[in-house]
Amino acid sequence: MKKDREYLLLEEKNIYTAFIYLALPVMLANVLKSFHDLVDTYFVGQMENSVSAQAAISISWPLLNIFMALSMGLAVAGVAVISQYLGAKDSEKAKEYMALLLVLSIGIGIIFNAILYVIIPSVLNFMGAEGEVREQALIYMRVRSFEMPFLFIFTAFQAARQARGDTTTPVILSATAIVINIILTAVFIRGCNMGILGASLSTVIAQIAIVPISLYLMFSKRQELHLTVRDLRFNSKNLSKLIGIALPSAGSEALSSLGFLILQSIILAYGERVAAAFSIGNKISNLLLIPVSALGSVLAAFIGQNVGARNKERAKKAYRASTNVAVAISCIGCLIIYPFREFLLGLLTNDTETLQIAMEYIFWVLATQPLMALLQNYMGVFNGSGNTKYSFYTATARLWVVRLPLILFMKNVTDLGRSGIWYAMVISNFIIVIYAKYLFRKVDFEPKVKM
Repeated sequence: MKKDREYLLLEEKNIYTAFIYLALPVMLANVLKSFHDLVDTYFVGQMENSVSAQAAISISWPLLNIFMALSMGLAVAGVAVISQYLGAKDSEKAKEYMALLLVLSIGIGIIFNAILYVIIPSVLNFMGAEGEVREQALIYMRVRSFEMPFLFIFTAFQAARQARGDTTTPVILSATAIVINIILTAVFIRGCNMGILGASLSTVIAQIAIVPISLYLMFSKRQELHLTVRDLRFNSKNLSKLIGIALPSAGSEALSSLGFLILQSIILAYGERVAAAFSIGNKISNLLLIPVSALGSVLAAFIGQNVGARNKERAKKAYRASTNVAVAISCIGCLIIYPFREFLLGLLTNDTETLQIAMEYIFWVLATQPLMALLQNYMGVFNGSGNTKYSFYTATARLWVVRLPLILFMKNVTDLGRSGIWYAMVISNFIIVIYAKYLFRKVDFEPKVKM
């Protein structure tokens, strides 16, 4: 299969065939992940205190994502560096970075577990969370903090595999975790009446379950690119290069998550029903955004290997193919979901007012989904080509330069109320796609690693 994937990445003449073949497994995994989020939200939405529970989960995600940001940044750097070395036929150097990625992931995951557990109460106070919302969020996030080491390890495994063009193996493991998660969520919430504790605990157990298999595959001698215990060491030059590429991506993710944390604080000030509506609206939009994000991640590996092989034109063709497929999926998906939006949202909440607010929000979300398809493909090019600084600029500008100032302006200067949030999000999405296109023109598709 390795030769098949290498052929698809570097030689297959029909770029759409190659791209779709490699992207489909990742898209399937992410669709399953989105489906799990919907099932999770469905069970939480049927709880007696569903509004406060959904608001608690909604305000929890930005903080969790801040800590996951470095994992995402390391993954982006891993795909960029490993894929470029593989494209240049230097498997030994690729293995060095694969080992370094794993060592960093284990160490940082353990440290982040401890830090997150300790600081959660202070962050909730900063966000203005009170009463039952605060109590539920505290339980949810403290349990989820124990997921960090295992999440980081799996992310390292996934990055190493995607860099080789193996999109299938991580998908199988992700799908396994999702199935475990869905079953445990149903058992813990509906069967054992564990509430939000059950929702968080099921996620952690499912993530832990797939890590032993991931490690086995990374060290198995049956794999052509495998690790040994002796490989697990630090090389200062390699570390500097990996961190240099990872930091802009990690920084962009962290700053984005911090921005969303502040955004959630502003939304929470409008009431827990608005926060809950924002959360369930995003669950529906993720049905479209997650497959598009998957295309962007596969595009990064495609770009990386072809840049490493000094095949600029094929890298550019991959971008165009990915963009066309992503926009088509986004547009068709919006047309399918729009007529059923009230039914879908109604499955996720038993509160009439929350449903009404979510209906307002989802209209604007669906209207701008094609823009998100374009943005994800620009990010895939930036990350795969090693220009992670452009990812940083884009993500930072989207929230900190445009969206948050607009939302504060709408809140403090206009009388639009919660609608000001939706308008600010739409405007920021338009502006940032224009900015990302400007940065895309600066990408030279030259290798960022020394061969």
